[in-house]
Amino acid sequence: MTGTPSAREGDVLVVGGQEVRLYGIDAPDQGQRCENVRGKDYDCFEVSRKALEVLAGTEPVSCETRPGGGRMQVGVCKRPDGQDIGAAMVLTGYALAYRSVSTNYLREEAQAVSRRRGLWGGRVEPPWLWRSRQLEEKLNQRPTAMTR
Repeated sequence: MTGTPSAREGDVLVVGGQEVRLYGIDAPDQGQRCENVRGKDYDCFEVSRKALEVLAGTEPVSCETRPGGGRMQVGVCKRPDGQDIGAAMVLTGYALAYRSVSTNYLREEAQAVSRRRGLWGGRVEPPWLWRSRQLEEKLNQRPTAMTR
């Protein structure tokens, strides 16, 4: 599919009116907070989303989708110059290599970490661990007693 991109999340583009989750990367989820180099927390979901908006650009992108995306298509999207947008997100440090899905972007992530780029300039919890912790906390909440 081809179309003008807009970023819905740090790892989701809307292309031609359809959502495409970028294959092999994971970015902070809504509500997730990170810490900058000074230890101050910030909304890393929004920072990552804005980075994707900038890296995707305003020119039409092409996305090659893959099967198995569930409720949303999954694919590799490229800018007109051929740059893999997912690779660029990981290399600039605004997304992480999603190891349980692919090992494609481990080299880009290692460079981002060693150069403290993007989210790696401070502290970031891998999104898959953050989601797991959120679910665990939700399940551990005890229901309140009902009163009449």
